[in-house]
Amino acid sequence: MRTLTTIFVIVFLLAGGSFISHGYIQTTTHALVTQLETVEHSISTQNWKVAQTELNTTHRRWDINKTLWTILLHHQEIDTIDLSMERLEKYMATQDSPLSLGEVSTLKLLFAHIADSDQLNLKNIL
Repeated sequence: MRTLTTIFVIVFLLAGGSFISHGYIQTTTHALVTQLETVEHSISTQNWKVAQTELNTTHRRWDINKTLWTILLHHQEIDTIDLSMERLEKYMATQDSPLSLGEVSTLKLLFAHIADSDQLNLKNIL
């Protein structure tokens, strides 16, 4: 009886932790994608100062979330996002619209991929 109770408690804690981490990942990815859409709009309108300010805000938000994401996700995905962020900063520093817009789209896709791959569904289990 004691073993069965222990198993249920462990399963409950694992499932609860999974749902909490999934909610956190979903919330943070949505906030980051929304911020990147603002950056994208500013680049499209050639408003480079606003785009740089918004990117700095996005970068700060990413640095805060990255710490916990490192515990929850694969490090390769986090490294890929870091590389893409650095490329975007350099493209924006040279005010290269096509490359900047392409890199913003890449970042949005990376965040969307993380949100999808973190979901608890049959596709991700098998």
